Amino acid sequence: MATYDIDTIAQLCGVHPITLRTWQRHGLLKPHRTPQGQRFYSDDDLAQIHVILDWVNRGVPLGQIRSRIHGEMSECPNGWKEIQAEILTLLDYSDTSKLRRVIWRCGREYPSANLVNDVLRPLRRFLASSKHPLMKQQLGLLDSTIIEYTAFILNSSRKKGLASVLMLPMHIRDPLEIWLEAMSLAGEGLRVEVISAAIAEPDLSRFKMEHYVIWSDKPLNERQQALFHGWEAKGLPVMLVGNVTQLPAAVVKRQPATLDKTLIEKLIYNGV
Repeated sequence: MATYDIDTIAQLCGVHPITLRTWQRHGLLKPHRTPQGQRFYSDDDLAQIHVILDWVNRGVPLGQIRSRIHGEMSECPNGWKEIQAEILTLLDYSDTSKLRRVIWRCGREYPSANLVNDVLRPLRRFLASSKHPLMKQQLGLLDSTIIEYTAFILNSSRKKGLASVLMLPMHIRDPLEIWLEAMSLAGEGLRVEVISAAIAEPDLSRFKMEHYVIWSDKPLNERQQALFHGWEAKGLPVMLVGNVTQLPAAVVKRQPATLDKTLIEKLIYNGV
């Protein structure tokens, strides 16, 4: 039977090693431990992780997943809405310390993609939908906490020999989106560097990265298209993401063969 160390199993499942350790503390996983304390996971553990992920994606709170696995199917509230309500309450009271603790806790307990897509993006849409000054203030507070947590995740990822990704926008309507995407990718086993300011014509030759992710929320102009095709001609593993549905098909669909398929799947934009 195959065995996997924690970094390998984390990359296979698209979760952070910290999340796997948290699930073990909740009694959801029981990996083999060597005398030195190193964790090794079997194919059965791999299957169990996918079962856990299935329940997580349904919005079942982490504390209730173990009973669900054992066949106890009692009704339970939507876990994502519970977390959203908790965060909204903390924003209402401007309780920054507890807000940080909740975001950090969720980052340990759940895959980053779920935290981003099921909790943070819906919350930001709700807060941004109002013109009330208080809700705008709450959105700003939430965004500051998101950037702080993302910076922590990015810094943690740099300590490991992970595949490197540079993310930068040519044009972006909501600058916070690039931080959310960076959080999601770092939580799934990539070492991400972020340039948050929009750069109309970036110079990628300055960076030695394994992948380049260019964000644009509007069609590229002729100079930008020429620049993009020039990167491709040089064999740079570059990918275009964002609200690119109106971009010329040649720009959107032509991806270099060197770009990892797994990375492409992780970088599919959610249309927010």
